[in-house]
Amino acid sequence: MAECERFRDDIPGYLKYYFFRGSCGLVGRLPIRVTHGIGVGVAEIAYRLSRHKREVVYENMRRVRPEGTPGEWRRLARRSFYNYARYWVDFLRCYHLTYEEIYNSLVVPHGVHWFDVCLEKKRGAVLALPHYGSWDMIGGWVGHNYPSFWAVAEQLEPRPMYEFHTELRKRMGIRIIPLAENTVEKVIEVLLGNGMVCLLSDRLIAGSGVEVEFFGERIMMPIGPALLGVKLGTAVIPCLTIRKGGWYHGYVGPPLDIEITGDTRRDVQTNTQKLARVFEDFIREDPTQWHMFQPIFKNQASQINRQG
Repeated sequence: MAECERFRDDIPGYLKYYFFRGSCGLVGRLPIRVTHGIGVGVAEIAYRLSRHKREVVYENMRRVRPEGTPGEWRRLARRSFYNYARYWVDFLRCYHLTYEEIYNSLVVPHGVHWFDVCLEKKRGAVLALPHYGSWDMIGGWVGHNYPSFWAVAEQLEPRPMYEFHTELRKRMGIRIIPLAENTVEKVIEVLLGNGMVCLLSDRLIAGSGVEVEFFGERIMMPIGPALLGVKLGTAVIPCLTIRKGGWYHGYVGPPLDIEITGDTRRDVQTNTQKLARVFEDFIREDPTQWHMFQPIFKNQASQINRQG
């Protein structure tokens, strides 16, 4: 009875969950080219029907490539939807693969020596990533090679959707810290034990943020990576996973040069701005792999609503 009530309260969420579960079974039975083709077809439908998300991505492309044209921005926005679909196909495909199959046929790590360099200081490390490519792919590699690695993840609704994602990430080698009231305490505990924590850091989801410049405009970014670097001496390592030719290339480091003056507020702002600059360089390489479907730029949401 309780499950039926939850379903009625969030019918779209449960339909999305059942779609993902069904898709997970499908990608395990069909050739990868076929499933990618289906994914791109679904993405094309989403691109045409989701006006708000389409406009958000279009505006993102305009900011990343200001020298472009409206036609180019539309093409980049469409490709961004396509790449997001390919990411989901590959993510669901991992449910049917062993660790060896995933990391011998999908993932190529680069610069992982920075993990050892930073952990030698015994202050732990924060892996700071944008919503780009597939953090799950490099995260699984890190989790299997560094048992003290954890990732903070948003608690998706409905609950079965979150549990499904957590189960799949666990199979890939990723241990999850759910975004909740005690998240900060758990993160600090891991870092003080010289562990590593993955934080998606280009969008403020919850908690405190700081305003920085990003592609010439203002956004709010989470303060977590910079604050941990300033207060705990934790290494902050920018990371990126980019899809090239069917492989996910995971690029690690070098760590940020954390500036500490004694003025915590100023230091957090300065170091978060440094991280934003690194993310800009990441995203410029291929903006179509930046999966940002929510407005993050100041006044972006109101601008899109006026256009509609």
